[in-house]
Amino acid sequence: MSVRSLLLISLLLATLSVACTGSPTQTDGVVNVTVTTSTTTTTSTTTTTIPQLRAGAIGTSPAGVGVASATVYTFLFTTPPSGGVPPYTFSWVFGDGAEGGGSAPSHAYVNTGDFTATATATDSRGISEKASVPVSIRSVTGTWRATIAGTDLNREPIDIVQNQTAVTATINSTNGFGLASGTGNVANPRNLSVSATFGGAAPFAVTYVGRLDDTLLMWSGMVSGYAGCPCPFTATRPTAGDLSLGLPALPTRR
Repeated sequence: MSVRSLLLISLLLATLSVACTGSPTQTDGVVNVTVTTSTTTTTSTTTTTIPQLRAGAIGTSPAGVGVASATVYTFLFTTPPSGGVPPYTFSWVFGDGAEGGGSAPSHAYVNTGDFTATATATDSRGISEKASVPVSIRSVTGTWRATIAGTDLNREPIDIVQNQTAVTATINSTNGFGLASGTGNVANPRNLSVSATFGGAAPFAVTYVGRLDDTLLMWSGMVSGYAGCPCPFTATRPTAGDLSLGLPALPTRR
């Protein structure tokens, strides 16, 4: 290559310029980044739009009302975050003083109440947006009235008191069996099991094992111990549990 050719290439490189306009560090809204490249003969402009960061929407699995100390929720994005400059990082507060991280954390609520779980999505610029979901937590405390399929046993009252994952139960039979008392437990996601023993001249024990619906107003499963059983049962109650379990409240972080 001749010296003259090298000089021409050097002159062209020397006249090349790049200009950048816009606000790539803008904290919100749409950011337009314009790059202009010029030589001695041509000018080209490229505009890149950075859309506003949106946190998306979040939900829970399982959906519905949870049982205190038992239901373990997985929090997840039902609509994923978008915009901004990926990748995103996530932080969570569950409304009861507890916190979490990642895109799908799990959490169980110890106390009853109505809570708001909030996810914060942060993009690579450090800009953040939030999304929230309400969570209702109740106990199984209350009077359940059980109907047992295949028998004449209807509206058998089962009085249950929950203390964390343990329950105590009393059955004051309306079907002539007298009084029974016993214990049981709740388990993830919405399972309830109770065993109680009737006294008298011929004591016998009954065991109810079933699952609660997502309103905590219906409990259904199988019961054993009555004559002719195991049998399917369905128990209902008018309201979704006591809001007070007598448990100490967790401190709220500020």
